[in-house]
Amino acid sequence: MELPGRQLTAELEMVSVYTSHAGREVERVRRNLSGLSADDMAELLRKPEEQVQKMETSVATNVSFLERITARMRKHAESGPADGASGDKSDAQVVTSKTAQELLNAFMHEWSREGGSERSEGLRRLLGALDANLQGELEAARSGGKAVRVLCPSAQLGRLPFELLQKGCVVEACEANRIMYFANEFVRCECAVAEEHCIQPYGLNTCNRVKMDDHVRRLPIPDVAVPEGLIPQTRFGNFIQLYDTASSRASFDAVVTAFALDTSSNVFRYVRTVAHCVRPGGVWANFGPLAYDTEHDEAHGQSVELSWEELRFAVSYFFEIKDEGFVDTFHRGNPESMMQCQYECVFFSAVRNDKPASGIGGTA
Repeated sequence: MELPGRQLTAELEMVSVYTSHAGREVERVRRNLSGLSADDMAELLRKPEEQVQKMETSVATNVSFLERITARMRKHAESGPADGASGDKSDAQVVTSKTAQELLNAFMHEWSREGGSERSEGLRRLLGALDANLQGELEAARSGGKAVRVLCPSAQLGRLPFELLQKGCVVEACEANRIMYFANEFVRCECAVAEEHCIQPYGLNTCNRVKMDDHVRRLPIPDVAVPEGLIPQTRFGNFIQLYDTASSRASFDAVVTAFALDTSSNVFRYVRTVAHCVRPGGVWANFGPLAYDTEHDEAHGQSVELSWEELRFAVSYFFEIKDEGFVDTFHRGNPESMMQCQYECVFFSAVRNDKPASGIGGTA
């Protein structure tokens, strides 16, 4: 099992960076409200100190939650293998004031009831693609036949692998983001009871509110119990590195990707690696945008950003696309906010042909 190496210094700063940023934001609100004139304050629905106190409480809730994840990182850093000893080829993650917020938003999306409306369409289409293309194999597996093996790159916090396991599939997953990896482990190991934990992910978002407490509402997680074994232990590492092996060739009946296809700096190699892993007649189901939001600066970035027309041509070299379409969806936003970010996601399901994936796993 690949694990992150012990050098997690930057990632362990996530809570302190969030706490510092949150403190400045709370102080800004305190200062601005306290600076109002007596006439202005008379028009406030709630006293300034009450508003600030609710924000401080939400920050404390989030810090307590985030510390449980960094505790897992710290324990691993103290006892885990040294860097390089376990196939860890990724660089240390850059931690900014947005890092913790993005993680809290990811928990909302994957493991809260409120996030159900965001994730439902993607899950419906991805799981439906397996039913449409592997129905016989799935039914045979439920009756004790050969298991349907599914690979889930960029597993993030594990909701998609969880749903795939509910269908009776044998699931393998990987995740290259260190913080996401340990957050995934937190869900796998510490979320056996539904709504056992709580976050207040929008406590600092004072703009675009309809009701005055929208930003400090509490979100229990997980929305369902996750007993041990209902999320596979995720492999740590980059998909195109982990599965560039001869043993991975045609070893899966399906690959399922959600908001993952555009995360590689080399999307052509990503497509070939998927093709390498899927057996002839197997399925690739994908849902997500083409944002190509890998971390790189403008001068030295290696990413190649393809249109769907170009990417479809590359996919079609190894797969016959059976179904495709474009779906509008929100992703990791604040459902109660007056401002939303909407993606137009491409969905496709495709069946593997027999063309070899050259350059992957020793294929000539």
